[in-house]
Amino acid sequence: MQDNPKDNIKKALITFAKAPVPGTVKTRLQAGIGAEKTVEVYKSFVTELTSRCTRLKGVDRFLGCAPSNDHIFLMKIANSCGMKMFNQQGKTLGERIFNAFRHCARKGYSEIVLIGSDSPSMPVNFIRKAFSDLKKNDFVIGPCFDQGLYLIGVRKEKINVISRSIKLDTGKDVSGILNKTRQMDVKLSMLPFWYDVDNIDDYNFLKSHLEYLNKKLPI
Repeated sequence: MQDNPKDNIKKALITFAKAPVPGTVKTRLQAGIGAEKTVEVYKSFVTELTSRCTRLKGVDRFLGCAPSNDHIFLMKIANSCGMKMFNQQGKTLGERIFNAFRHCARKGYSEIVLIGSDSPSMPVNFIRKAFSDLKKNDFVIGPCFDQGLYLIGVRKEKINVISRSIKLDTGKDVSGILNKTRQMDVKLSMLPFWYDVDNIDDYNFLKSHLEYLNKKLPI
Protein backbone atom coordinates (compact mmCIF):
# COMPACT_ATOMS: atom_id res chain seq x y z
CA MET A 1 0.00 0.00 0.00
CA GLN A 2 1.37 3.42 -0.93
CA ASP A 3 1.24 6.33 1.49
CA ASN A 4 -0.63 9.27 -0.01
CA PRO A 5 1.37 12.50 0.39
CA LYS A 6 -1.58 14.53 -0.93
CA ASP A 7 -3.78 13.53 1.98
CA ASN A 8 -4.36 16.77 3.90
CA ILE A 9 -5.60 15.10 7.07
CA LYS A 10 -3.00 15.44 9.78
CA LYS A 11 -1.83 12.06 11.04
CA ALA A 12 0.16 11.36 14.18
CA LEU A 13 1.97 8.19 15.21
CA ILE A 14 2.86 7.95 18.89
CA THR A 15 5.36 5.43 20.22
CA PHE A 16 5.34 4.90 23.99
CA ALA A 17 8.74 4.26 25.52
CA LYS A 18 10.26 4.20 28.98
CA ALA A 19 13.65 5.39 30.08
CA PRO A 20 15.77 2.18 30.02
CA VAL A 21 16.61 2.02 33.70
CA PRO A 22 17.40 -1.43 35.18
CA GLY A 23 14.53 -2.80 37.21
CA THR A 24 11.88 -0.57 35.60
CA VAL A 25 11.46 -2.00 32.08
CA LYS A 26 10.20 -5.44 31.02
CA THR A 27 10.19 -6.70 34.61
CA ARG A 28 8.68 -10.07 33.72
CA LEU A 29 11.40 -10.65 31.14
CA GLN A 30 13.97 -9.54 33.68
CA ALA A 31 13.16 -12.59 35.79
CA GLY A 32 14.50 -14.76 32.96
CA ILE A 33 17.54 -12.86 31.67
CA GLY A 34 18.52 -10.38 34.39
CA ALA A 35 18.15 -6.62 34.73
CA GLU A 36 21.15 -5.46 32.66
CA LYS A 37 20.41 -7.76 29.71
CA THR A 38 16.76 -6.74 29.84
CA VAL A 39 17.71 -3.08 29.45
CA GLU A 40 19.76 -3.86 26.35
CA VAL A 41 16.92 -5.92 24.90
CA TYR A 42 14.41 -3.17 25.61
CA LYS A 43 16.63 -0.56 23.97
CA SER A 44 16.91 -2.77 20.88
CA PHE A 45 13.10 -3.05 20.73
CA VAL A 46 12.64 0.73 20.85
CA THR A 47 15.44 1.35 18.37
CA GLU A 48 14.11 -1.20 15.88
CA LEU A 49 10.52 0.01 15.95
CA THR A 50 11.25 3.72 15.78
CA SER A 51 13.79 3.20 13.01
CA ARG A 52 11.37 1.22 10.84
CA CYS A 53 8.61 3.78 11.41
CA THR A 54 10.70 6.41 9.65
CA ARG A 55 9.59 4.72 6.42
CA LEU A 56 6.07 6.05 6.92
CA LYS A 57 5.24 9.05 4.77
CA GLY A 58 2.68 11.72 5.54
CA VAL A 59 2.75 10.89 9.26
CA ASP A 60 4.23 12.99 12.06
CA ARG A 61 5.94 10.87 14.71
CA PHE A 62 5.90 11.43 18.46
CA LEU A 63 7.74 9.74 21.33
CA GLY A 64 5.63 9.51 24.47
CA CYS A 65 8.17 9.23 27.27
CA ALA A 66 7.99 7.82 30.80
CA PRO A 67 8.73 8.94 33.38
CA SER A 68 10.14 11.97 31.51
CA ASN A 69 11.83 12.90 28.26
CA ASP A 70 15.20 13.86 29.75
CA HIS A 71 16.89 10.45 29.46
CA ILE A 72 19.77 10.49 26.98
CA PHE A 73 18.61 7.30 25.21
CA LEU A 74 15.14 8.70 24.56
CA MET A 75 16.57 12.01 23.36
CA LYS A 76 18.89 10.19 20.94
CA ILE A 77 16.01 8.11 19.58
CA ALA A 78 13.83 11.16 19.04
CA ASN A 79 16.65 13.07 17.37
CA SER A 80 17.72 10.25 15.05
CA CYS A 81 14.15 9.43 13.98
CA GLY A 82 12.76 12.96 13.72
CA MET A 83 10.28 12.50 16.55
CA LYS A 84 8.70 15.14 18.76
CA MET A 85 8.86 14.27 22.45
CA PHE A 86 6.31 14.62 25.24
CA ASN A 87 5.83 13.11 28.68
CA GLN A 88 3.19 10.51 29.36
CA GLN A 89 0.54 11.76 31.78
CA GLY A 90 -1.76 9.66 33.95
CA LYS A 91 -1.78 7.09 36.73
CA THR A 92 -2.93 4.13 34.62
CA LEU A 93 -1.97 2.94 31.16
CA GLY A 94 -5.44 3.79 29.89
CA GLU A 95 -5.18 7.35 31.18
CA ARG A 96 -1.75 7.75 29.63
CA ILE A 97 -2.96 6.47 26.26
CA PHE A 98 -6.01 8.71 26.05
CA ASN A 99 -4.07 11.71 27.36
CA ALA A 100 -1.51 11.08 24.60
CA PHE A 101 -4.34 11.08 22.05
CA ARG A 102 -5.58 14.38 23.47
CA HIS A 103 -2.06 15.82 23.33
CA CYS A 104 -1.95 15.24 19.57
CA ALA A 105 -5.59 16.23 19.04
CA ARG A 106 -4.87 19.64 20.58
CA LYS A 107 -2.12 20.04 17.99
CA GLY A 108 -4.62 19.55 15.19
CA TYR A 109 -4.14 15.85 14.37
CA SER A 110 -7.31 14.11 13.19
CA GLU A 111 -6.10 10.51 12.93
CA ILE A 112 -3.88 9.28 15.75
CA VAL A 113 -2.27 5.88 16.16
CA LEU A 114 -0.29 4.70 19.19
CA ILE A 115 2.06 1.75 19.52
CA GLY A 116 4.12 0.43 22.40
CA SER A 117 7.60 -1.05 22.41
CA ASP A 118 6.70 -4.66 23.11
CA SER A 119 6.18 -5.91 19.53
CA PRO A 120 9.46 -5.19 17.71
CA SER A 121 8.66 -7.58 14.85
CA MET A 122 5.32 -5.94 14.04
CA PRO A 123 5.09 -5.19 10.30
CA VAL A 124 5.06 -1.47 9.50
CA ASN A 125 2.27 -2.20 7.04
CA PHE A 126 0.02 -2.80 10.06
CA ILE A 127 0.47 0.87 10.94
CA ARG A 128 -0.31 1.90 7.37
CA LYS A 129 -3.42 -0.28 7.51
CA ALA A 130 -4.46 1.37 10.80
CA PHE A 131 -4.36 4.84 9.24
CA SER A 132 -6.18 3.57 6.18
CA ASP A 133 -8.89 2.04 8.36
CA LEU A 134 -9.34 5.31 10.27
CA LYS A 135 -10.62 6.91 7.08
CA LYS A 136 -13.85 4.93 7.48
CA ASN A 137 -13.74 3.89 11.13
CA ASP A 138 -13.60 5.69 14.47
CA PHE A 139 -11.41 3.26 16.33
CA VAL A 140 -8.81 0.67 15.35
CA ILE A 141 -7.01 -1.91 17.45
CA GLY A 142 -4.13 -4.29 16.88
CA PRO A 143 -4.88 -7.31 19.10
CA CYS A 144 -2.28 -9.55 20.71
CA PHE A 145 -2.86 -13.24 21.29
CA ASP A 146 -2.82 -12.62 25.06
CA GLN A 147 -5.71 -10.10 24.66
CA GLY A 148 -3.44 -7.10 25.04
CA LEU A 149 -2.90 -4.56 22.28
CA TYR A 150 0.11 -3.82 20.09
CA LEU A 151 -1.64 -0.82 18.48
CA ILE A 152 -4.56 1.45 19.17
CA GLY A 153 -5.82 4.28 16.98
CA VAL A 154 -8.66 6.76 17.08
CA ARG A 155 -10.24 9.63 15.22
CA LYS A 156 -9.97 12.95 17.05
CA GLU A 157 -13.69 13.48 17.52
CA LYS A 158 -14.19 10.11 19.23
CA ILE A 159 -11.40 10.30 21.84
CA ASN A 160 -13.59 11.43 24.75
CA VAL A 161 -16.48 9.09 23.91
CA ILE A 162 -14.21 6.08 23.72
CA SER A 163 -12.15 6.99 26.79
CA ARG A 164 -15.29 7.12 28.93
CA SER A 165 -16.32 3.57 28.01
CA ILE A 166 -13.19 1.58 27.16
CA LYS A 167 -10.93 0.24 29.91
CA LEU A 168 -7.37 -0.72 29.01
CA ASP A 169 -4.71 -2.89 30.64
CA THR A 170 -7.35 -5.13 32.18
CA GLY A 171 -5.80 -8.40 31.01
CA LYS A 172 -8.75 -8.85 28.65
CA ASP A 173 -8.58 -5.66 26.62
CA VAL A 174 -9.66 -7.19 23.32
CA SER A 175 -12.77 -8.90 24.73
CA GLY A 176 -13.71 -5.74 26.61
CA ILE A 177 -13.33 -3.55 23.53
CA LEU A 178 -15.36 -5.90 21.33
CA ASN A 179 -18.14 -6.10 23.90
CA LYS A 180 -18.26 -2.36 24.58
CA THR A 181 -18.08 -1.11 21.02
CA ARG A 182 -21.11 -3.21 20.08
CA GLN A 183 -23.08 -1.03 22.51
CA MET A 184 -21.63 2.27 21.29
CA ASP A 185 -21.99 4.53 18.28
CA VAL A 186 -18.44 3.70 17.28
CA LYS A 187 -17.14 1.98 14.15
CA LEU A 188 -14.35 -0.42 15.07
CA SER A 189 -11.69 -1.98 12.86
CA MET A 190 -9.43 -4.79 14.03
CA LEU A 191 -6.01 -5.50 12.52
CA PRO A 192 -4.46 -8.98 12.30
CA PHE A 193 -3.41 -10.62 15.55
CA TRP A 194 0.27 -10.31 16.45
CA TYR A 195 2.36 -10.99 19.52
CA ASP A 196 4.20 -8.98 22.12
CA VAL A 197 7.21 -9.87 24.23
CA ASP A 198 6.58 -9.87 27.97
CA ASN A 199 8.50 -12.82 29.40
CA ILE A 200 11.27 -15.31 28.63
CA ASP A 201 9.01 -17.60 26.60
CA ASP A 202 7.91 -14.68 24.42
CA TYR A 203 11.53 -13.61 24.04
CA ASN A 204 12.63 -17.07 22.91
CA PHE A 205 9.73 -17.19 20.45
CA LEU A 206 10.78 -13.80 19.04
CA LYS A 207 14.31 -15.05 18.44
CA SER A 208 13.01 -18.20 16.72
CA HIS A 209 10.60 -16.18 14.61
CA LEU A 210 13.31 -13.75 13.51
CA GLU A 211 15.60 -16.65 12.66
CA TYR A 212 12.84 -18.13 10.50
CA LEU A 213 12.42 -14.76 8.78
CA ASN A 214 16.19 -14.43 8.37
CA LYS A 215 16.12 -11.17 10.29
CA LYS A 216 18.21 -10.04 13.19
CA LEU A 217 17.82 -7.70 16.11
CA PRO A 218 20.74 -6.88 18.39
CA ILE A 219 19.30 -9.07 21.12
